[in-house]
Order: sequence, then C-alpha cells, then structure tokens
Amino acid sequence: NVVGQGWRNAGDYVYLLGSNDHNTLGGSDYLAVLHHTVAGQPPQVDFAREKAVQAACRHGIAQGWISAAHDCAEGGLAVALAEMAIAGQHGADIMIYPDPQRLDQCLLGESASRIIVTVNPHHQQDWEQYLQANLSQTWQKLGTVSLPTDPLTIRSADHSGLINLDVAALTEPWETAIARRLTVH
Repeated sequence: NVVGQGWRNAGDYVYLLGSNDHNTLGGSDYLAVLHHTVAGQPPQVDFAREKAVQAACRHGIAQGWISAAHDCAEGGLAVALAEMAIAGQHGADIMIYPDPQRLDQCLLGESASRIIVTVNPHHQQDWEQYLQANLSQTWQKLGTVSLPTDPLTIRSADHSGLINLDVAALTEPWETAIARRLTVH
C-alpha cells in the first residue's frame, strides 16, 4: 500500500507523528538560506523513536487509515505542510504549539522521526487508540485539510495567525525553484 504526500480530502485530520520538542536550527535550511549561515549541530537520531514513528505510519497506511504522509526532515514542519498543500492542491487549518521553543525553531527547525499524516475522520477513533497504545504522547493532532480554494493557515496556540497563504501562491515559487536557481544573472 502506498500513499502520496499530497492532501486528497477536505475534512481529513492532520497529525504529526513524532515530537516537535527536539527541533534544531543547527545545520538547517533555514540558517543556510535566510541567514547565509552554516553552523550548529544537525539533529540527533533517536533510533527507537524513529522505528516507532515509521511503524505507526506503515501500520496506518496498511489499515487504510492514512491518506497522505510526508516527513518533516528538510525545512521543518512549515515546509512539510506547504509541500503537502502544494502536492494535493488543498489548503489546511493548522494549530501549532511552539512553547517553549522559539517560533522559527518550531516552524523551520529540523529533526528526525517526524511524519505528517492525514486521516479520514471515520478512522479517527481507531487511529488515535492505536497512537495512544504505540506512540504514547509522541504525536499530536494539528488540524484539518480544507478545500482547494482555501489557504494554508498556520496559527499558534494563542490563536495568532502565523501563515495564511493561498496554495497557488505557494505553488508557483516551488515549481520554478530549480529554474530560478540555475538562472545566470
């Protein structure tokens, strides 16, 4: 069984498998691209957590509960959410919980053992029972996939808006990134 990274169904719930607690900006794309800095230590891999997160994702796919999945490795949570929106041409309403992290670390920090998945609401109870039994507190429900005409909205726990972008506005720079990078000025 295989699922893609693009959101397919408005109303599906968006979950983060793994923890947002160990994000680091060390060695991240964020530091390299926005701050022109290559510094810090890259994320450490907790092999037990990686195995548990991967097993949960594979089990959810095998059961037919998961309709989309994408890792959060390169670029962090915000980039993974944007890539899922672009691939599926659907918006989403997402809530993040940055405390005690800096906001940039929460959104753009990189770490291993994190996968975003979407689950149909009909499977929510079975999925969450499975997660409680197998990932304990190392998962969270982030929000809901919305309509293709809706933006990707990311809010913080205090309900302040952080990102509110039309999916088409995300798609164009993503699709033209290689050409822009290769253009000689």
